[in-house]
Amino acid sequence: MGQMDPWENGSRTRLREDFVDGLKHFRNDDWEQAAQFFRDADEKAEFDDVYQNRYTSFHGLARVLMGDKNGVKLCRKAAVGEQNDVEVYYNLAMAEHRLGYRESAWTALRRGLRIDRGHPGLKRLENELTLRGKNKAVPGLSREGIINRTIGRLFRGSRKSWRNSR
Repeated sequence: MGQMDPWENGSRTRLREDFVDGLKHFRNDDWEQAAQFFRDADEKAEFDDVYQNRYTSFHGLARVLMGDKNGVKLCRKAAVGEQNDVEVYYNLAMAEHRLGYRESAWTALRRGLRIDRGHPGLKRLENELTLRGKNKAVPGLSREGIINRTIGRLFRGSRKSWRNSR
């Protein structure tokens, strides 16, 4: 049988065992094994399983983390009809962000925050995206401008902007 969902106190609905096993691998950055367990949970879940979208979204995110860009399609599919599970939107926002789809990441993030304003992962991602938007290489110029993009590429990964390195 499945494990009780930690987000649903008192719920009788249980997560599938294969999904729980996938979470163990996922937390240890074993994306390939996690994706296999998530796929099994996704494919074997009953039609009326309330966690179907969660299984699909974790399957998609694990594939994205393995380098498969098509995994984001699974995350998007899971989010289409979801209205209650904030984890689905968090996974979508993470997948979109990982692939560099900034605007789509923001959309998923906003939708997730409408469900749970205090979700720690979404708040952390919101902070990260906000800080990135505020830190321009050359203040006063557009982030998308050729000068900011070129200077940004030169300093990418250095953790210091040119303003702070004086």
